[in-house]
Amino acid sequence: MTSATDPLRRIPYASDALDVLGECAGMAVCEMSVPAGFPGPPAHVHHGFDEAIYVLDGELLVVTGRSDARPLPAGSLVLAPRGTRHTFRNPGDRPVRVLGIWSPGSALEFMEDVGVALPASGPPDPSLIAEVYRRHNSEVVP
Repeated sequence: MTSATDPLRRIPYASDALDVLGECAGMAVCEMSVPAGFPGPPAHVHHGFDEAIYVLDGELLVVTGRSDARPLPAGSLVLAPRGTRHTFRNPGDRPVRVLGIWSPGSALEFMEDVGVALPASGPPDPSLIAEVYRRHNSEVVP
């Protein structure tokens, strides 16, 4: 468990990093900056964990299920329970600060692997991403 006196653990993600604010077996909370122009991960489903994104500053575009992309401005939360297709991107010209929340906390193992595979700009290598998702009981879906 992480407390206010523990040093932050940083997980590389795209060209930045996730700052782990707290983690335990049941959940993990991270703060991150989504780079300007970040195309985001491909649409995907997690079968082994739930995910939530809370926008602290800026605005993302998010997709859940088969919906069209919709704005997620500061102060908004999107939930992606396991089995729900989702993705996000930052088409803007400035970074967007968000909190990421996962349950159970072991989802950070996925974040460690996918964070290295996602470039800050341009599309990721589809075969590399598909392999990372497969290893973590998740899948890229059209």
